[in-house]
Parts: sequence; C-alpha cells; structure tokens
Amino acid sequence: MGMETMKKLLVMPVLALGMFSWKVSAQAYFNGSVSEAVSGAKLKNVKIMVINNRDTSYFNVGADGKYNITTKEGKNRIFAIADGYITELNSMEAAKGSVNKVDISMVSKTRVETDVTKRARYEIAHAPSTTDDESRPYEIRTGIPSKTPPPGAMYKALSRSPGSVGVMPGYPVASSGAAGKLTAGNILDFGKWKMWSDFHEGIFQSFARKYKNNVSRGDRYTVQVTTPAGVPVVDAAVVLKSGASVIWSARTDNTGKAELWAKMDEKASKVRLTAEVTAFGKTENLGKIQPFEKGINFWIMDGPCSMADQLDVAFVVDATGSMGDEIYHLKMDLDTFIKTIAIRNKDINLRLGSVFYRDQGDEYVYRISPFSSNSHVTDNFILDQMATGGGDYPEALDQALKQAVLNMNWSSTARARIIFLMLDAPCHPDEPTYDTLQKYVVMAAAKGIRIVPVACSGTDKFTEFMLRNIALQTNGKYLFLTNHSGIGNPHIEPSTDIYSVRSLLDEMLAVTSEFSIVPDCQKYLDANAIYHTDSLRVTADPFSELDSMLALKLSAKDSAAFRDSAILRERGRYGAISWVKIYPNPTVGPLTINVQADIREVFIADIGGKLLQRFSCKKGDVLTPDLSNYSSGIYFVKYPTANGWVAERIVLRR
Repeated sequence: MGMETMKKLLVMPVLALGMFSWKVSAQAYFNGSVSEAVSGAKLKNVKIMVINNRDTSYFNVGADGKYNITTKEGKNRIFAIADGYITELNSMEAAKGSVNKVDISMVSKTRVETDVTKRARYEIAHAPSTTDDESRPYEIRTGIPSKTPPPGAMYKALSRSPGSVGVMPGYPVASSGAAGKLTAGNILDFGKWKMWSDFHEGIFQSFARKYKNNVSRGDRYTVQVTTPAGVPVVDAAVVLKSGASVIWSARTDNTGKAELWAKMDEKASKVRLTAEVTAFGKTENLGKIQPFEKGINFWIMDGPCSMADQLDVAFVVDATGSMGDEIYHLKMDLDTFIKTIAIRNKDINLRLGSVFYRDQGDEYVYRISPFSSNSHVTDNFILDQMATGGGDYPEALDQALKQAVLNMNWSSTARARIIFLMLDAPCHPDEPTYDTLQKYVVMAAAKGIRIVPVACSGTDKFTEFMLRNIALQTNGKYLFLTNHSGIGNPHIEPSTDIYSVRSLLDEMLAVTSEFSIVPDCQKYLDANAIYHTDSLRVTADPFSELDSMLALKLSAKDSAAFRDSAILRERGRYGAISWVKIYPNPTVGPLTINVQADIREVFIADIGGKLLQRFSCKKGDVLTPDLSNYSSGIYFVKYPTANGWVAERIVLRR
C-alpha cells in the first residue's frame, strides 16, 4: 500500500469524526419521566411530541415511564400524549449539546373541570343551533344597526350598496384576548342554487374565465342513497362516469347525499353519464343519471345500519403577515372551538389536526400538526403559531391544501371529515398552480373531505369566487368574516341577497354539527333530535317586541311548547296571521301544507340548508310534498313572507 493511500485512509476517519462532532453539537437532548399527577404512577402507552422550528417529531416512552430523546437545538416544545390524560406544553430554549431534564405530570381528563370547559358546557346547553342561511336571529342585508341589539332580538340592517365596505357606526370594538368576538356570515350556495347559477353567468363571469376550475348549473349531479328502512347510507363511495372513464368521485355525507360534478359543453352534454355506488362491500350501478336541474337521483342499497364513530376536523390557516390583524382572535376562537367540540363529541372518536402555511421564501411554507385524538395536541400547536412573512398577495394555498388532503392520515371511514380553510388570499395566479389546487380539491371530494373556507379581511372578489367553488365541489359551505366585530381591516360584502351574522365560533360549531349529526341506527332518529327545537327560526320585523320575545322563547329548552308550526301558534296568541299549517309532524314521508296567507313559494330543505324541492303557490293552496325517498332526519319547510323568512322544522322517520 503506497504512502499517499495510507494518508488518505488515516485522514478520512478524522474528517468523519469531525463531521459527526459538528452534527452532535447542533443537537440537544431531553430526558425525564412521565407520571400521573395525583398518584405519581408511571404511565404506559405514552408518546412524546416535540415541536421545534420546522418539524414535529414523536418518541416513545419506555415501560418504566422514562424517556430519553435527541432533538434540534433552539426552542423546543415538549408535550406528552396518552389516552384519557392531558398535559400542558413545556417550552424550553435548548443550547447546542445541552442535556435538559423535563419531568411531565399528566392529569386524568375526568379530574379536569376548568372554568373554560364549564363555560363551554353552559354555552352548549344554552346557545341556539342553526340550520340554514336565511333563518337565523340576525338578518343582515348589507349593514348593521347603530347599536348592539338586546339578546334574542331580531333586526334588519341599514341598507347599503352591495359590495361596499366601510366602518360600522357605533359598534363596539372587541376586547383583546376573548374568544367569540369575530363576527361571520355564511353562504350555502346549494341552498341558493339558482342565485349561484345567475351570479356565475353574470357578475362572476369574468372570474369564471380566469379560474376555469369552476362549477355551474349544468355540472351538478346529486345522488341520495338510503337503506330500505330509509336510513342514510353515510360515507359510501359514489363515482360519476362517462363510459369507462371516471369524471368525479365523492362520498355520501351524513344525510346520505353525494354531490358530483361534470364540466359540460355541447359535445359532452350528449354523452351518457352513469353512476356507481360502493358500500357494504359491494358496488352497484345506478345506470344513467340526471343532472340536478331535473331532480335528485335516488338509490336504495340493502345493508346493515351502521354509523362510523370517526369525526376528523382539520384547520388549515394562512399565517402570513396580512393575517396579523385577525390571527390572534382566530386562535382564540379555535382554542374555544376545540375545547367545545371535544366536550360535545365524547361519544365518538374525534380527531383534530392542523396545517399553518405561508409562502415560498418565508421561514416555512407549511407546518403540520398530525391528527390526534388528544385535542390538547392540536390546541397547543395552534396557540403557538403567529402571523408573519408573505410579502406579495398570493400565498402557498395549493401546497397547504396538498399537505392537508394528501399527507394527513384521514380516517378510512367517518361520519364527517372537515377542513376549515382560513385565509385572506388566493394561490399564485398561474395555470400550473391552479391545476395543483384543483388536483387536491378533487382528491378531497373523493376522500369525503368537506372544505369550509373562512374568508378573512383582505379577501377580494376573485378569491371569494374561487373559495365558493371549492366549497361547492367538496360539499362544503362558505364562511366569511364581517365588519360587525370592529376587529381587523375591512371585509368585502359577499355577492348574495341576504345573510345573517353571528360569531365565527358559533358558525363553526353549527357547521360541524350540521355535517356530523346522523340518525340513531335503532331509533332512526335520536329522541332529543326529534323534540329539540333550537333550530326553529324566523326572521321578521326587526323592531317588533313580539319577535324578541319569541326568539327568547325559542332558545329555551321547552320543547313541548314548540312543535308543529310552533312559531305560528305562538304568533296566533297575539292575534298574528297564521301563514301555513303543516301536518303530520313527525312524518313517514307524505306532508300536507295548507297555505293560509299570501305566500308565493314554499321550499323543502335538509338539515344542512340544501334546497331539495320548490313549489309555487298562493293563498288557499294545499301542497302535498312527499319526502319518502329521502333519508330519515330533520328537514325544513321554508317560505318567504312580508316580514322575512320562516323555517318550519319537520322530522322524517320510518
């Protein structure tokens, strides 16, 4: 062996050792024990989650309750995860090569009853839920009243030109640090389908040419799947096909309905479209199906009554600098939402996760907190984030959605999968980026993930159009922050007729409830759902003392007093005119609606607010809609009056 060869062989280990030493010096070490706070007992089946600047890592705890981990230098956040226990986040700045001892105490969930959870329980017990766009306590056209209304009062807003933005007069600015201060409205374009089609071909027409991944009137196909007993078949895979080619894939929601989309042109409209449903381990062909304009496609599939216990909720949040005016309050709302939804869903397996994102060239493009059954994991991850970076208007929305849809471990079966997408800017405006975004919207629909955008201050009209399309394609709903809170920069008025305003927190809780409520397999509908009347609403004369009294009564838990056109009977006691009489309720399908006042139209809507049937009428008409083909559940008979919209609650059960 030559001398030069010997030198190289001697030098290589030295170099390797030097490189190893440099790598070690950039690391930090943590060790300690994990025990039950009261008894001090060592806990089994525990994992340690470590969040540093860019990564989230998981480590196992030994059978002796001790852990010894290696992570990166800098700020590390350490959290222990164990079923039935909670712990607080331990945040520590670790120097290079340092050894840090952190003993972690965990508290049994059954021992925890903080002021926050007590308040959340109180709010759950007393706050009214909602069902649709046009039947909520605060009816808003394009403005707000000059002062905050009394609890339960109903009002119309001061008129203002559509799309205008301005400071709301006399409305108090929310105090810092409190949840539930951000105000929001919602638009369910499924519930205003003709209006969406008109807008698509009118004021949104230029945006439709720019953002070609949009849906319009002829694209929509709706399939309703039930068992022979009328129970919705939840989470069935449904595909729309042209010959052997799959055009769109979706999964049935908690009402058993799937929304399918086909981009239709003159040539494609002549192609025979079919659909297939896969559930109960088998696939059935529906044959040729009709577009929604001609009606819903009904399908009965024989199989056992079974409802998945999984509910997955993810939060995808724009964390760039432009979100700085509202992100603190968003975090407070998400914190309370997580605590509340965890209490509400004790009987099912709730999993929460989150993606925060910025843009290329920022400190990070995205950060992920994977799905966890321990709500504290996601809660602490969210509370630890802040808004900065960005620079230009568009952000890495496409990459964030990719991570949320593709790389988070969504449940294979679930009663609902929801993404709350909170942002104020679109993705970058080029076709490859739009195509990437659409790819993961399509994938979300196929996985049964319902995307609920939350448009924040700074959202422009094009972004609104894009987000409403995403909500439609994934069977979701569009939420938007409003100026009524006085928080943040101005918010644009959405393109719609009327909308109602309440806290963003209440909107998100209502959406989660609407998307996840399912009939009980044995009873076909839970008794509490049958007699619970919180979702019965009327929007009427804003300055009527009677309406304020009724709103307060309807929010009470006196269910027996408010059944079968309850609002009309209550009005009748004060000499008001009864508009309609509806019977029987509950029903097994057939309904009779006696029109007793000058009403021009009556609509049938499901619990999510989707319009299913529409009838023209006049005073004295008798309407006989039949709900027999729909799944068991809660429906609404809606109609406009001179004083506003009325929503009558109907229960369909077999």
